[in-house]
Amino acid sequence: MNTFEDFFPKYAGKITDTTNDQESAFIQYCKVFSSLTTDSFYVFDVVQKRFCYIKPDNLFLCDHSTEEAMKLGYDFYKQIIHPDDLPLWTNILKIIPQYLNDRKDKWNEIDYFSCTLRLLRKYSFSSRFLSQMVYQRMKPICLNNQLRYFICIVGSSTYKETGNLLLHNKNILIYEEYNFITRRWKQQTRELLTEREKAILMLAKQGKNTVEIANDLYKGQNTIRNQIKSLFNKLKAHSIQEAIEFCDYYHLLNIKINK
Repeated sequence: MNTFEDFFPKYAGKITDTTNDQESAFIQYCKVFSSLTTDSFYVFDVVQKRFCYIKPDNLFLCDHSTEEAMKLGYDFYKQIIHPDDLPLWTNILKIIPQYLNDRKDKWNEIDYFSCTLRLLRKYSFSSRFLSQMVYQRMKPICLNNQLRYFICIVGSSTYKETGNLLLHNKNILIYEEYNFITRRWKQQTRELLTEREKAILMLAKQGKNTVEIANDLYKGQNTIRNQIKSLFNKLKAHSIQEAIEFCDYYHLLNIKINK
Protein backbone atom coordinates (compact mmCIF):
# COMPACT_ATOMS: atom_id res chain seq x y z
CA MET A 1 0.00 0.00 0.00
CA ASN A 2 1.36 3.42 -0.94
CA THR A 3 1.96 5.94 1.80
CA PHE A 4 0.70 9.52 1.63
CA GLU A 5 4.25 10.64 0.79
CA ASP A 6 4.47 8.09 -2.06
CA PHE A 7 1.13 9.25 -3.42
CA PHE A 8 1.95 12.95 -3.30
CA PRO A 9 4.51 13.35 -6.14
CA LYS A 10 2.28 11.46 -8.56
CA TYR A 11 -0.44 14.09 -8.23
CA ALA A 12 1.74 17.12 -7.49
CA GLY A 13 0.88 18.68 -10.83
CA LYS A 14 -2.83 18.39 -10.16
CA ILE A 15 -3.14 20.06 -6.78
CA THR A 16 -5.73 22.60 -7.71
CA ASP A 17 -8.98 22.48 -5.81
CA THR A 18 -12.04 23.13 -7.94
CA THR A 19 -15.74 23.68 -7.53
CA ASN A 20 -16.43 21.01 -10.11
CA ASP A 21 -17.72 17.60 -9.09
CA GLN A 22 -14.54 16.03 -10.40
CA GLU A 23 -11.91 17.26 -7.99
CA SER A 24 -8.30 16.31 -8.40
CA ALA A 25 -7.29 12.94 -7.03
CA PHE A 26 -4.87 14.69 -4.72
CA ILE A 27 -7.51 16.90 -3.10
CA GLN A 28 -9.77 13.90 -2.59
CA TYR A 29 -6.90 12.03 -0.97
CA CYS A 30 -6.19 14.99 1.31
CA LYS A 31 -9.81 15.13 2.41
CA VAL A 32 -9.82 11.44 3.27
CA PHE A 33 -6.56 11.76 5.19
CA SER A 34 -7.65 14.88 7.08
CA SER A 35 -10.87 13.17 8.18
CA LEU A 36 -8.77 10.50 9.90
CA THR A 37 -6.70 12.90 12.02
CA THR A 38 -8.07 15.04 14.84
CA ASP A 39 -5.28 17.57 14.35
CA SER A 40 -5.30 20.37 11.81
CA PHE A 41 -3.76 19.44 8.49
CA TYR A 42 -2.61 21.44 5.48
CA VAL A 43 -0.25 21.31 2.50
CA PHE A 44 1.93 24.32 1.70
CA ASP A 45 3.70 24.97 -1.60
CA VAL A 46 7.11 26.33 -0.54
CA VAL A 47 8.06 27.54 -4.02
CA GLN A 48 4.82 29.35 -4.91
CA LYS A 49 4.12 30.29 -1.26
CA ARG A 50 0.52 29.14 -1.40
CA PHE A 51 -1.66 26.56 0.27
CA CYS A 52 -2.62 23.53 -1.79
CA TYR A 53 -5.07 22.18 0.76
CA ILE A 54 -6.30 23.19 4.23
CA LYS A 55 -8.50 21.04 6.42
CA PRO A 56 -11.51 23.16 7.46
CA ASP A 57 -10.48 23.01 11.12
CA ASN A 58 -10.44 26.03 13.40
CA LEU A 59 -7.25 25.15 15.28
CA PHE A 60 -5.11 26.33 12.38
CA LEU A 61 -7.62 28.69 10.75
CA CYS A 62 -8.21 30.65 13.98
CA ASP A 63 -11.76 31.70 12.99
CA HIS A 64 -10.73 32.62 9.44
CA SER A 65 -12.29 30.85 6.48
CA THR A 66 -10.54 28.29 4.32
CA GLU A 67 -11.25 30.50 1.31
CA GLU A 68 -9.52 33.48 2.94
CA ALA A 69 -6.48 31.40 3.84
CA MET A 70 -6.22 29.91 0.34
CA LYS A 71 -6.48 33.37 -1.21
CA LEU A 72 -3.86 34.99 1.04
CA GLY A 73 -1.36 32.16 0.77
CA TYR A 74 1.85 32.87 2.69
CA ASP A 75 0.43 36.17 3.98
CA PHE A 76 -2.18 34.20 5.93
CA TYR A 77 0.51 33.31 8.46
CA LYS A 78 0.64 37.01 9.35
CA GLN A 79 -3.03 36.82 10.32
CA ILE A 80 -2.74 33.90 12.73
CA ILE A 81 0.82 33.73 14.12
CA HIS A 82 1.76 35.78 17.18
CA PRO A 83 3.72 38.87 16.05
CA ASP A 84 6.68 37.88 18.24
CA ASP A 85 6.80 34.44 16.60
CA LEU A 86 6.37 35.52 12.99
CA PRO A 87 10.12 36.23 12.50
CA LEU A 88 10.78 32.79 13.99
CA TRP A 89 8.49 31.10 11.47
CA THR A 90 9.96 33.13 8.60
CA ASN A 91 13.41 32.03 9.72
CA ILE A 92 12.36 28.38 9.94
CA LEU A 93 11.10 28.53 6.36
CA LYS A 94 14.65 29.50 5.38
CA ILE A 95 16.53 27.13 7.68
CA ILE A 96 14.83 23.92 6.55
CA PRO A 97 15.32 24.44 2.77
CA GLN A 98 18.96 25.34 3.45
CA TYR A 99 19.44 22.15 5.45
CA LEU A 100 17.89 20.05 2.70
CA ASN A 101 19.94 21.77 0.03
CA ASP A 102 23.19 21.17 1.93
CA ARG A 103 22.46 17.52 2.77
CA LYS A 104 20.79 15.97 -0.21
CA ASP A 105 22.57 12.71 0.56
CA LYS A 106 20.47 12.40 3.75
CA TRP A 107 17.02 12.95 2.24
CA ASN A 108 16.10 9.28 2.50
CA GLU A 109 16.89 9.31 6.23
CA ILE A 110 14.63 12.26 7.06
CA ASP A 111 11.12 11.72 8.36
CA TYR A 112 9.92 15.23 9.26
CA PHE A 113 10.78 18.54 10.95
CA SER A 114 8.91 19.99 13.93
CA CYS A 115 8.65 23.27 15.80
CA THR A 116 6.50 25.12 18.33
CA LEU A 117 4.93 28.55 17.92
CA ARG A 118 1.94 30.55 19.09
CA LEU A 119 -1.26 31.20 17.18
CA LEU A 120 -3.61 34.11 17.93
CA ARG A 121 -7.20 33.44 18.96
CA LYS A 122 -10.00 35.99 19.44
CA TYR A 123 -12.89 35.44 21.83
CA SER A 124 -16.02 37.55 22.13
CA PHE A 125 -15.60 38.00 25.90
CA SER A 126 -12.09 39.46 25.58
CA SER A 127 -10.87 42.62 23.87
CA ARG A 128 -7.41 41.12 23.47
CA PHE A 129 -6.16 38.21 21.41
CA LEU A 130 -5.18 35.12 23.37
CA SER A 131 -2.21 33.06 22.28
CA GLN A 132 -2.23 29.28 21.91
CA MET A 133 0.96 27.23 21.71
CA VAL A 134 0.92 24.66 18.91
CA TYR A 135 3.26 21.89 17.82
CA GLN A 136 3.70 21.65 14.07
CA ARG A 137 5.10 18.68 12.16
CA MET A 138 6.37 19.43 8.65
CA LYS A 139 6.96 16.58 6.22
CA PRO A 140 9.16 17.82 3.35
CA ILE A 141 8.28 16.67 -0.15
CA CYS A 142 11.08 17.13 -2.67
CA LEU A 143 10.48 17.18 -6.42
CA ASN A 144 13.09 17.59 -9.16
CA ASN A 145 15.85 17.60 -6.56
CA GLN A 146 14.47 20.51 -4.52
CA LEU A 147 12.06 21.11 -1.65
CA ARG A 148 8.60 21.82 -3.06
CA TYR A 149 5.93 21.11 -0.43
CA PHE A 150 5.39 20.82 3.31
CA ILE A 151 2.75 18.40 4.52
CA CYS A 152 1.89 19.97 7.90
CA ILE A 153 0.01 18.68 10.92
CA VAL A 154 -0.76 21.14 13.73
CA GLY A 155 -1.80 20.19 17.26
CA SER A 156 -2.28 22.04 20.54
CA SER A 157 0.78 21.89 22.78
CA THR A 158 1.73 22.23 26.45
CA TYR A 159 5.24 23.40 25.56
CA LYS A 160 6.23 26.61 27.36
CA GLU A 161 8.72 27.96 24.80
CA THR A 162 8.54 28.63 21.08
CA GLY A 163 11.08 27.41 18.56
CA ASN A 164 12.15 23.86 19.41
CA LEU A 165 13.12 23.19 15.80
CA LEU A 166 13.96 19.50 15.42
CA LEU A 167 14.71 17.17 12.55
CA HIS A 168 13.31 13.68 13.08
CA ASN A 169 14.91 10.78 11.25
CA LYS A 170 13.17 7.59 10.19
CA ASN A 171 15.45 5.99 12.78
CA ILE A 172 13.33 7.36 15.60
CA LEU A 173 16.11 7.27 18.19
CA ILE A 174 18.30 9.75 16.28
CA TYR A 175 17.30 13.37 15.77
CA GLU A 176 18.90 16.78 15.24
CA GLU A 177 18.22 19.95 17.21
CA TYR A 178 18.71 23.44 15.80
CA ASN A 179 20.33 26.13 17.93
CA PHE A 180 19.02 29.54 16.86
CA ILE A 181 21.94 31.30 18.58
CA THR A 182 24.83 29.36 17.03
CA ARG A 183 22.79 28.62 13.88
CA ARG A 184 23.94 25.02 13.94
CA TRP A 185 22.31 21.61 13.99
CA LYS A 186 23.40 19.10 16.63
CA GLN A 187 22.68 15.38 16.43
CA GLN A 188 21.10 13.87 19.54
CA THR A 189 20.06 10.39 20.65
CA ARG A 190 16.77 9.66 22.38
CA GLU A 191 16.75 7.48 25.45
CA LEU A 192 14.27 4.62 25.35
CA LEU A 193 11.55 4.30 27.97
CA THR A 194 11.54 1.31 30.29
CA GLU A 195 8.52 -1.00 30.40
CA ARG A 196 7.55 0.47 33.78
CA GLU A 197 7.70 4.02 32.40
CA LYS A 198 5.56 3.04 29.43
CA ALA A 199 3.03 1.45 31.78
CA ILE A 200 2.88 4.58 33.94
CA LEU A 201 2.24 6.81 30.92
CA MET A 202 -0.28 4.39 29.44
CA LEU A 203 -2.29 4.46 32.69
CA ALA A 204 -1.89 8.24 33.01
CA LYS A 205 -3.34 8.64 29.50
CA GLN A 206 -6.47 6.95 30.87
CA GLY A 207 -6.78 9.73 33.44
CA LYS A 208 -5.53 7.73 36.41
CA ASN A 209 -3.75 9.52 39.26
CA THR A 210 -0.65 8.44 41.16
CA VAL A 211 -2.61 6.40 43.71
CA GLU A 212 -4.52 4.50 41.03
CA ILE A 213 -1.36 3.88 39.00
CA ALA A 214 0.42 2.56 42.10
CA ASN A 215 -2.48 0.19 42.80
CA ASP A 216 -2.57 -1.09 39.22
CA LEU A 217 1.18 -1.74 39.19
CA TYR A 218 1.26 -3.14 42.75
CA LYS A 219 3.82 -0.57 43.81
CA GLY A 220 3.99 1.97 46.61
CA GLN A 221 2.87 5.52 45.92
CA ASN A 222 6.32 6.92 46.76
CA THR A 223 7.90 4.48 44.30
CA ILE A 224 5.60 5.66 41.51
CA ARG A 225 6.19 9.33 42.40
CA ASN A 226 9.94 8.80 42.22
CA GLN A 227 9.62 7.00 38.88
CA ILE A 228 7.47 9.82 37.51
CA LYS A 229 10.06 12.35 38.69
CA SER A 230 12.80 10.35 36.97
CA LEU A 231 10.63 10.18 33.84
CA PHE A 232 10.21 13.96 33.84
CA ASN A 233 13.99 14.38 34.00
CA LYS A 234 14.48 11.95 31.11
CA LEU A 235 11.90 13.66 28.90
CA LYS A 236 12.61 17.21 30.13
CA ALA A 237 8.91 17.49 30.94
CA HIS A 238 7.24 19.47 33.73
CA SER A 239 3.91 17.65 33.96
CA ILE A 240 2.45 14.24 33.23
CA GLN A 241 0.44 15.75 30.36
CA GLU A 242 3.61 17.20 28.83
CA ALA A 243 5.34 13.81 29.19
CA ILE A 244 2.42 12.05 27.47
CA GLU A 245 2.39 14.63 24.69
CA PHE A 246 6.15 14.28 24.15
CA CYS A 247 5.93 10.49 23.87
CA ASP A 248 2.95 10.70 21.53
CA TYR A 249 4.78 13.14 19.25
CA TYR A 250 7.82 10.91 19.00
CA HIS A 251 6.05 7.53 19.20
CA LEU A 252 8.14 6.48 22.19
CA LEU A 253 5.34 4.40 23.72
CA ASN A 254 5.23 2.07 20.73
CA ILE A 255 8.93 1.32 20.30
CA LYS A 256 9.70 -2.32 21.03
CA ILE A 257 12.91 -2.92 22.91
CA ASN A 258 14.87 -5.82 21.45
CA LYS A 259 16.24 -8.08 24.15
